[in-house]
Amino acid sequence: MKTVVANLVALVVIVLPSVALACPNCYAASSQRTIMAYYASTMLLTLMPFALIGGVILAVFLMRNRPPSAEDPST
Repeated sequence: MKTVVANLVALVVIVLPSVALACPNCYAASSQRTIMAYYASTMLLTLMPFALIGGVILAVFLMRNRPPSAEDPST
């Protein structure tokens, strides 16, 4: 019986998006500047993993292709 109720609640949340809103007043009461700050922070958090992975790839590339130093006895 618990799974039937849980499934019905999940269905209502999926079908009726207004029920799933966590805090509609936060968004409605915000100014344009606050909404842009929400968007900017979302973009920052979304792009951060790509920037970190790109930084690691760049570091590996630069370390792999660096010129041999004068102190390296193998040259």
